Amino acid sequence: MSEGAGLALAPSSDGRDVTRFAPDEVSPSHIANALVAISEDGIVATATKRLLPNYDVFDELRYFHPGVGPHAIVNVEGVGVGLLICEDVWTANGPAAELAREGATLLVVANASPFARGRREEREAMLRERALETNCPIAYVNLVGGQDELIFDGQSMVVNAKGDVIARASAFNEELLIVEIDARESAAGTVIDTFYARDETRTKAIHLNHITDPLGEVEEIYQALVMGTRDYLRKNGFRSAILGLSGGIDSSLVATIAVDAVGARAVRGFAMPSRYSSDHSVSDAEELARRLDIEITTIPIEPAHQAFGSMLHGVLAGEPVGLTDENLQSRVRGVVLMAVSNATGAIVLTTGNKSEMAVGYSTLYGDSAGGFAVIKDVPKTLVYELCRYRNEVAISYGDPEPIPHSVLVKAPSAELRPDQRDDQSLPAYEELDPLLELYVESDATAEEMIASGHDPALVLRITRLVDLAEYKRRQMPPGVRISKKAFGRDRRMPITNAFRPETL
Repeated sequence: MSEGAGLALAPSSDGRDVTRFAPDEVSPSHIANALVAISEDGIVATATKRLLPNYDVFDELRYFHPGVGPHAIVNVEGVGVGLLICEDVWTANGPAAELAREGATLLVVANASPFARGRREEREAMLRERALETNCPIAYVNLVGGQDELIFDGQSMVVNAKGDVIARASAFNEELLIVEIDARESAAGTVIDTFYARDETRTKAIHLNHITDPLGEVEEIYQALVMGTRDYLRKNGFRSAILGLSGGIDSSLVATIAVDAVGARAVRGFAMPSRYSSDHSVSDAEELARRLDIEITTIPIEPAHQAFGSMLHGVLAGEPVGLTDENLQSRVRGVVLMAVSNATGAIVLTTGNKSEMAVGYSTLYGDSAGGFAVIKDVPKTLVYELCRYRNEVAISYGDPEPIPHSVLVKAPSAELRPDQRDDQSLPAYEELDPLLELYVESDATAEEMIASGHDPALVLRITRLVDLAEYKRRQMPPGVRISKKAFGRDRRMPITNAFRPETL
């Protein structure tokens, strides 16, 4: 950055702050996020991103300088097409309005907009605002695919100058969407180059203006989890995946997603019963594997459990007991899976959900050991919804339900001590998940949660557990982000933190 360059914060349409520079205050040699228009003769226009988001998962100020130079408007047979990049269209009276004032009569926006619950509705509402503000139709083109935690859902769309959706591509699929748009011709002298459309007869012959119906919320999330898992494995060179199958709801969902993502032949399950495992744990895991048509191997961990107990006898002045013994079992299972991973090259999929990760109900180097956490951003109550949805899809195709009914109705349990149930350590998930959503995703304070009617003692207990578990979450593998605030890149809290809500 050159000395004395001016910075200003410009509020976006939803209250977020984005940073922009005055174009004449930054050297053109600085690196910017750019979009180019190319003809047969080469590059004819370059649009540089003006507004750099630096919130949630976005860190663009770390890598780019805000855009410089004139806005890019190209002539496509008399129509001035203004080029924008993602954040530039979200801000009222921002770059989109500037392009319209300079003569653009159609706006094209290139986006890598990550998926989150409710994001499609937000995009459409924003595009309606910009279209009405600029009196321009807008083509919103979005990336498709997964990258680490982020899922780019596509759902590219076109709105007319009134903000009505006139075309929408499908979610989580690459698709060619051909749209006929009613756009005004630009005034002479406002564009910098001329493009020519393809043959009009051919264009009309394949014209679609198709509006794909949006997916339901649960279906959309399920497809996001499948795409995120598939792309993480394939793009990082993993040909197969393994996971522990406990006969519980979480591992059943992860196994089903994995099969939908990469196929049954590429997924292998391991049942690893201990002295505390119930009979139905193994039988339910085997039934799930049969329905998914995946290989399952049973490896009892009792010999290793006993061996570790003997090794630690002298150090602990007796056999491991209580939480020490519970965590020991989980870590034995993690060792088994990682050994198989080392020997075969398969990636280990962990099976912990967001509710457990939020309050630290997991074992470091045990159930958290692995390469990819498929449902780390999925609350426990949503896990059940996703399982029921996937079974309903199977029924609609005349296929057997992948997830056995017995898995759906049993009480959640880690089975690390006799007759253990999750609700002995945690509130019922129907009570816990709304509190976690308020505290984690909505950034509500303990005081605000109590004022809204929640039990004060429970609120203080849960918020305290969330804060204490930060050190565990820092050591978790990456996983699919489906909420507007996931642990990790979205919610970054210090581990060393003396703040306590109860001291207010």
